[in-house]
Amino acid sequence: MQLNNMKKIEKIAKEFNKINRLSKLIIKYGFFTFIAMFLLGALTILMYQTVLYSNDYTYYLGTLIVKTSFTILAEAVIGGLVIDFITAKG
Repeated sequence: MQLNNMKKIEKIAKEFNKINRLSKLIIKYGFFTFIAMFLLGALTILMYQTVLYSNDYTYYLGTLIVKTSFTILAEAVIGGLVIDFITAKG
């Protein structure tokens, strides 16, 4: 079972290595943007719980930033894969 899962992971890694340069850049910078926004949102929530405990808008803003970061990551990955698919067909 473990060996079968490793083969599947290796197959996925091989397919990702075949992605064109533009798609890799889109996914790469989308991931960097996700990390930056996620950390910003987490720090905002942490500040709400420790320093700015009285302002409820700070907590809302932090959760909104975290949710948006996941949306940006999904859009970057899906967009990069779609662009790769379109350029491979053309």
